[in-house]
Amino acid sequence: MSLPILEYRDRIIGALENGNRLIIKAPTGSGKSTQVPQILLDSGNVDGTILVLQPRRLAARMLATRVAFERGSEPGQEIGFQTRFETVTSESTRVRFITEGILPRMLLSDRNLSGVSVVIFDEFHERSLTVDLGLALIRNLQESSRPDLKLVVMSATLETGPIVEYLPGASVINSEGWTFPVSIQYFPGEQGKPWELAAGAAFQLVKSGAEGDILVFMPGVYEIRKTVSSLQEVRFGEPVDISMLYGDLPSDRQRQVMEQRTRRKIIVATNIAETSLTIPGVRHVIDSGLARINRYDPVRGFNTLYVEKIALDSAAQRSGRAGREAPGICIRLWSQTDQRSRSRRTQPEIFRVDLAETVLQLKMLGFADPVSFPWIESPEDQSIKAATEFLKQIDAIDKEGKITEKGKRLGEFPMHPRLAALLLESYNRGVVRKGALACAILSERPAFSGIPDVPDEILKQCEGSDFALMEYVINRVAESGFDPGLCRKWNVNISSVQQILRTEAYFLQICRKKGMHTRNMVSGSQPLSVAILAAYSDRLARRRDQGTLLCELSNNRRGELSKESLARGSRLLVAASINELKSKSQSTPRTVLTLACGVREEWLEELFPDDIVIETELVWNSINQAVESRTRTVCLGVTIDEKVDQNADPEKAGEFLAENIIKRKLPLAGWDNEVQDYIMRCRWLGEIFPEMGFPGFGDEDYGLIVHELCKDESRYSKVKDKPVLHIVKSLLSHEQQRIIETAAPQFVLNKAGRKLRITYKAGSAPVIRARIQELFDMNSSPRVANGRVAVKVEILAPNMRPVQVTEDLENFWKVHYPELKKSLSRRYPKHQWR
Repeated sequence: MSLPILEYRDRIIGALENGNRLIIKAPTGSGKSTQVPQILLDSGNVDGTILVLQPRRLAARMLATRVAFERGSEPGQEIGFQTRFETVTSESTRVRFITEGILPRMLLSDRNLSGVSVVIFDEFHERSLTVDLGLALIRNLQESSRPDLKLVVMSATLETGPIVEYLPGASVINSEGWTFPVSIQYFPGEQGKPWELAAGAAFQLVKSGAEGDILVFMPGVYEIRKTVSSLQEVRFGEPVDISMLYGDLPSDRQRQVMEQRTRRKIIVATNIAETSLTIPGVRHVIDSGLARINRYDPVRGFNTLYVEKIALDSAAQRSGRAGREAPGICIRLWSQTDQRSRSRRTQPEIFRVDLAETVLQLKMLGFADPVSFPWIESPEDQSIKAATEFLKQIDAIDKEGKITEKGKRLGEFPMHPRLAALLLESYNRGVVRKGALACAILSERPAFSGIPDVPDEILKQCEGSDFALMEYVINRVAESGFDPGLCRKWNVNISSVQQILRTEAYFLQICRKKGMHTRNMVSGSQPLSVAILAAYSDRLARRRDQGTLLCELSNNRRGELSKESLARGSRLLVAASINELKSKSQSTPRTVLTLACGVREEWLEELFPDDIVIETELVWNSINQAVESRTRTVCLGVTIDEKVDQNADPEKAGEFLAENIIKRKLPLAGWDNEVQDYIMRCRWLGEIFPEMGFPGFGDEDYGLIVHELCKDESRYSKVKDKPVLHIVKSLLSHEQQRIIETAAPQFVLNKAGRKLRITYKAGSAPVIRARIQELFDMNSSPRVANGRVAVKVEILAPNMRPVQVTEDLENFWKVHYPELKKSLSRRYPKHQWR
């Protein structure tokens, strides 16, 4: 049966004869990944190599194998492939399937891509960072020195509008294809584990009599293994073969998945199976609706690993796998309500990953400003800023943002510049093999599923380095030929260790190509720890105390050292891996520091002498309620040493004490009613005699008083009971103090010589509150302010309740008192009445 894309053969050839850009949207199973490269190769219009970019190593290898088979040859002849670890090509290779990260490296070696005639971006909708970068670089190359270079963008779920706008003049081909109908079913089970739901859905499919193999999508290897275990417990009523499929699976086992079998296959895969080559026999899909996504936070500098819901475009890709060879069924392990709430498309990787490697590559290619680079969608400024700051930190670029000689050297390594810095520093310190292994450990999945049970003397030799322990275990396991008993004893993940060793060999091969010897010249674990510190200086941390694993990092960040880490005995450490882990049982994520090693202060002095700052500051001891002097030694934003002196400089301590009393509103016993009354008298007089310039005693004056009270003191206990009135009076001149005593007296004397307190309040007349008997023989109201203001008298009955308020006592006695006397004397006959 002819593949649908072949119907467009002439249009594909014609589009690239008349232009240099082509966009192809064709559904899964239409044959675009295998047939478009062959159409172009056989057209006779392509002289050079055809590059076909694939998002995954598995796809590149399998597609090359398939196309080579269709053309009656073997991979490495006319059709080849190249991935990070494998290059299966020859001088006769015309079509090369490559992983996406290869293209920028090719451009670094040859800016014009000499010998390349066509670049095909397959599965473009996945929008990896390297694809966005590669597309922009090819567009720029077409518009500068290579207008003859052909560009093809292909996808099943591509939104063509934005890409057409980005690639002016591009031809567009929309292939309807003939994918078979897929029945979408929803199998919601919010309370169940995804692997349990998948096993139930698989049982339902088999029980219903549905023919054909089943493809199950899970977010990661952990969930894949749990799913396989759950499937193995199901009684299907017929023999089934259960297989796993993920990127790090050995290639021979990956090939087995592609083989036709007589028994039904159930393949449990990551999203590696979403795209590209069809898996023969698959008729049905069970989709967990989940994917494991790594997100980088440029503010915190942490990676956060999330299991997230996939978007609708990814769900469509997955369901399409069921309709490639015959009508099929897709069971989605979520509800229709959930379906309606999902995002339309997967967020491009450029918005969620670290950009340091990309920024360095751009600078090596001559693009000085990553912000103005012609991205199809520009990354966040904060992400570029964070990447730039990191590159400055490892001396890859200078303060002006120009690439340094070290940066050029780092950029030549096909790895993240942080790993390149670690490898280069390890070489400089004579431990290149240790550095290569450390880089491999940091590049691959965890090697252990628990704490290796090794002798105490081995742990001591590790000198507080997790990498030294891992090196010991990995070497012993490899020397044993991966003895199963030893691997179980040390909780070793065999496939991970094998991949780590493979990656280590790859890194060492790179070193040899660059003329770097690959023997460790120095023994011990400390040189590697110094190299890790140099490359991961932004991950420097200090234990808060020996009783906790909590650590302080730069920029006021905090984290918790893994309890398994050998660095737990060190006060200072560097963590090569920092991740935020979220769980349903915790309201906030945990920031966990792993792959750590202890750090010595002399290493910091050697590596970062200009970044060590000694800071002395006053601090408030809330327990002792006292001011202390704290001297901190800070390196790279982390306090590496701290000393506290209780005998702070008296002058500065007094100022700081006053500020804390004001800020914390600590009570002062000396600020009593007498002080408050004096201030009220002063404020009142300020209204009556504005020309005298009395202070208003607002917040500023209050601060002056407290600062004077705390002068040369450092402890709250020394000032809280100090008298305040004399300080208040010191803010007034002698004349102002005299006028207060004469014009705003505290008391007036009645005829019996008893003091009657006058209450002053700004904005109103002063007031005396007194019982009638205390006012006998006072025939007129008292006056203050040198006779300007009559004092208001609040006249009280014997029960102290007011019966009259007046500013004219003379009138009161004549008019009101006679009547009051009659009623009050009856109620209070024992009191004197005149």
